[in-house]
Amino acid sequence: MTADLAFAPLADIAARIRAREVTSAALARLMLDRIARLNPLLNCYITVCAERAMRQAEALDRLLDAGTSLGPLHGVPVAVKDNIATAGVRTTAASRILADWVPEEDATVVQRLKRAGAVILGKTNLYEFAFGGVHEDYGETRNPWDQTRTCSASSSGPACVVAAGLAYASLGTDTGGSVRLPAAACGIVGLKPTYGLVSRAGVLPAGYSLDHVGPFARTVRDTALVLNAIAGPDARDPAGTRLPAPDATLDLGRGVAGIRIGVPRVQASERIDREMRDACRAALATLERAGARLIEVELPDHLLSRTIMWAIAATELAESHRAYLATRAEDYSPVVRALVRQGAFLSGMDYVRAHRVRQKIIQDYATVMHAVDVIAMPVVPFPAWPVGAAEVTIDGETEELMGALTRYCPPFNITGQPAVSVPCGFNREGLPLAFQIAGRRHADATVLRVAEAYAEAAAGAPGWPDLP
Repeated sequence: MTADLAFAPLADIAARIRAREVTSAALARLMLDRIARLNPLLNCYITVCAERAMRQAEALDRLLDAGTSLGPLHGVPVAVKDNIATAGVRTTAASRILADWVPEEDATVVQRLKRAGAVILGKTNLYEFAFGGVHEDYGETRNPWDQTRTCSASSSGPACVVAAGLAYASLGTDTGGSVRLPAAACGIVGLKPTYGLVSRAGVLPAGYSLDHVGPFARTVRDTALVLNAIAGPDARDPAGTRLPAPDATLDLGRGVAGIRIGVPRVQASERIDREMRDACRAALATLERAGARLIEVELPDHLLSRTIMWAIAATELAESHRAYLATRAEDYSPVVRALVRQGAFLSGMDYVRAHRVRQKIIQDYATVMHAVDVIAMPVVPFPAWPVGAAEVTIDGETEELMGALTRYCPPFNITGQPAVSVPCGFNREGLPLAFQIAGRRHADATVLRVAEAYAEAAAGAPGWPDLP
């Protein structure tokens, strides 16, 4: 079992399992051995379910021997962010408050992964309660491309395990960019689906009306395969879709001939790292050469979207944490405690005003989407930053890190539109660069179609971190 196998696409691995060229048990053992060696360096898993994973993999091998396949994920080892409930396995949310919580029932997305035949390797690290900062009890997840740098944002662990060859796919959550931002920092694909397409039942809330569950993988097709496994109606999630989920792979391979791509005009407040900007422009040029039409569009102010996202998310988080804030406030990390308290101080009128502005932003984006099929824009203004940094300098101007980080992602949490982060090269320091593609609500397949067309047109394997 070679390291190359650890970085193979999920679709290839699944095909090799079905062809009996490799067993699920052998792949699970490969991953567990790598986790034992690399997790002390990267700090990406909180809980590793070694015995459970091996039992599950062996059972799936026996099923396949008997002629039964559960589908495209049969026998494939994956990971789950540790704010997603797993029956019989602790779910900490990287918090001191839930350090010993063991749910009795799986979240719907975990049930669906298991039903599709995926092997759950373990639970991955995150920002405390998926909101705002790292708890000292758990520490920062290190970027596999450069271990002095972060994996960016709350779903740091799920992104890291895929980039480091410690799982073939993973699930994260995205309230203001926390799937797309870590995907960008780690050089992999990360999808925030249409709001409600994927059930959040059994997922600890950060901002209820903004939260999404989404997949990480190494390729667009792999991402689509995982989305197919987890998407669809769920009576346990009252905000979820009531329509059958379409096949996310349906439009893959169709290219972008005639696709209209909205390119936002540069906004007055906008600053972006030069290499990131150049990489995004080159990606757009690649799509244009592949047959897409680039159309300049005017978007609502990114700073307004960010402000509204934070106001809504902080208020909704505070509401769900009332009891903890009253009885266990000192167990929060300082950053998250301050954010929860900030949300508690916002009034009902503030919350209503924020939602009124939100509706105007939704309408403005809907107007833009009448003229284009997708929007392409940066995910983040800069690549992965050094561990411990609180500020970032862009074009000679210093900004507070969290504000700059959340410049481009929040609009699509506000609108509920699908958006995918796609790798588009590396900077001079060897750090991954990325851009995002967003589409109309429930047009996830179109977003993935454009993302795959870019990946195919850009050609060349991205390479993977050189880990010990």
